[in-house]
Amino acid sequence: NVEAHLLGSSGINAEYGGAGELGGEIVGVTEKTDSEIDRWINAWHAKHDSYELLSENCQKFAFEFMVWLTDGNYKCDHRPDAREVLTTDSEFINNKGFARAEDGNAIASYGLGQGQASAGPFNLGAKVGQFNAQAVAGPGFGAFADADLVRVEASLGNIVGAHAGLNANTGVGARNGNVEAHLLGFGGKIGADGLEVNTPIGGVNCSLM
Repeated sequence: NVEAHLLGSSGINAEYGGAGELGGEIVGVTEKTDSEIDRWINAWHAKHDSYELLSENCQKFAFEFMVWLTDGNYKCDHRPDAREVLTTDSEFINNKGFARAEDGNAIASYGLGQGQASAGPFNLGAKVGQFNAQAVAGPGFGAFADADLVRVEASLGNIVGAHAGLNANTGVGARNGNVEAHLLGFGGKIGADGLEVNTPIGGVNCSLM
């Protein structure tokens, strides 16, 4: 193990982090104050003071920080490389939604429940009743309507993954680091998340690296 260090910035220093070449991303909204955020980060660091490549790492921090900031009301569909997280039963059913428009990206999202369980590079995820409407005008572009009645997914790091469920996702454009096109669940995407091919009842994805 090595000692973990957390480096942070705020305001204008944090606004532009280099993300969003193929469309920026809004994962949720928060009402946490700066002082609450500082206390949470310090408490998390005290609890996880050593860095471990496959478990106690930056992806674990980012996921747990996002869940806490949004009170479990988030939208984030990227496959993790490796981490150690577990959504509890009480966290899974959230029955919440959010709406936000910022920097050329407008999204309205609602979900009945979602959760993640990860051990190193092995990740399992589940969603129930996830519905999103999104319009992107830069960075990125396009219009999207996502409707996942149920989705169960498994992945080995960011190398390969598969999912099954029922969806009617429709839209075309560039968002969240990917270029994508879907019509009633049929389609695919390519970009930061690799290559993905989808149908209304499931799909597969793999890294391009």
